[in-house]
Amino acid sequence: MRFAMGVYELAFTMRERVAGGAVVMELVGEIDILAEQTLGPRMEGVASRCRGELVLDLRAVTFLDASGVRLLLRVRARAARCGARLRVVRGGAMVSKVVRIAGVEAAFVWLEEFPPTVVGSVPA
Repeated sequence: MRFAMGVYELAFTMRERVAGGAVVMELVGEIDILAEQTLGPRMEGVASRCRGELVLDLRAVTFLDASGVRLLLRVRARAARCGARLRVVRGGAMVSKVVRIAGVEAAFVWLEEFPPTVVGSVPA
């Protein structure tokens, strides 16, 4: 949570859209314990409704901690149980480093970028 101009505001958001036939969840900002608690139910809901391609876009994530990694794993588990194919668009160097240090990089299928035309051609 950030304090700006006398108002507290969340330091993260999630945008949901459809692109190239995939449901895309784009995370923005600081993905920490507050984000996990706030966004977790919403993201799991999206993952549970998706039966096809699900893309988690981390390019706009500025901070990721262990709670954020746990959130990614929760979404992955929900997507798998509900029949969605999850792909994750890599975030910046710090995000990639946290995922690597946590030892969960191999748990995800990674995309370097997300143009809508690439989704269908990425190997399973």
